[in-house]
Amino acid sequence: GEVTHTLGRGVSPLDVSPTLALCWRPSAAGKGRTVLVDATCAGWIRHWHVPSQRCIHTIRQQSNEVYCLDYAADGACFASAGKDANVRVYEEATKSESVVLRGGADCTLREGHVTPIFGLRFHDTEPHTLVTGGWDRVVHVWDLRSGALSASFSGPFVTGDCVDLHAHDVLAGSHTRTDQVRIYDRRRPGSEPTLRLELSTHDGTVERTTMLYACRFSREGARSMIGMGGVDAVGDGRVFVYDRERARFVATRTIEGQSVYSVDFAPPPAPAAADHGSMRLAFSAGSKVGSHVDTIDLGAEALRGKDESTANLVDPAMGTEADVI
Repeated sequence: GEVTHTLGRGVSPLDVSPTLALCWRPSAAGKGRTVLVDATCAGWIRHWHVPSQRCIHTIRQQSNEVYCLDYAADGACFASAGKDANVRVYEEATKSESVVLRGGADCTLREGHVTPIFGLRFHDTEPHTLVTGGWDRVVHVWDLRSGALSASFSGPFVTGDCVDLHAHDVLAGSHTRTDQVRIYDRRRPGSEPTLRLELSTHDGTVERTTMLYACRFSREGARSMIGMGGVDAVGDGRVFVYDRERARFVATRTIEGQSVYSVDFAPPPAPAAADHGSMRLAFSAGSKVGSHVDTIDLGAEALRGKDESTANLVDPAMGTEADVI
């Protein structure tokens, strides 16, 4: 595809810093998907009107670096988090700070995060519920109505966009060599995971364990798939797609010499669409010499389980791969 809009060319050189989070304002906010919000390591949160390429609002978090950002599904509020371990929630209509979920050195893990937060996601149907994760190896589920924790789970070392929520399921991806993917039941705070996945393949006599930077649920109603991306022990990027209903991996990809830092599923096609029942996962990979964005298309036949022989070929435990099913 072609670049259609470039945002930020007129920004002062003093304010130039890496953007670590991007999020479209949901169409539920009333004006369609024309506003894109970014967050930077200099503490800026900026609303961009994409068609005109204008910055229409800025928020500055002094002395903070913002690493993650997300909107509630209804578009009424958005939240950010980063270096200072606080979660800040803003009203979309006024852009004013409405809730601060406290963290940092003065907190305990029972109260909030004590190290930087790298993952933040709102629940897909509950605008008052969000999940966060970071370097302190704890995943927190927050209730904005009370401004307090509703559940916490120990273990995942979250270093990127590696948390998600659906129904009672809390998804967490970990930048570790074991238990890289876990799903918890938020109704049982502190409990053991209901699902654990190990991301390890064998290349001859070499074991290639993947540590995650990103993982997401798919977007259809059942959230039946998990997309994952990271880097393996020899420095190659890896992408995995796991089918929760069939309990098997249905696609993998290797990107030599680059790490995979983000993944996202496309919204499901309309029921009348020709590709209804299929899915598409986008991922970004990069290194010091460049980066790119690519996609994996998961065909409807494979997702319905009619191509079992092909699905068996992409189980990472077997050490084999398929780019597209």
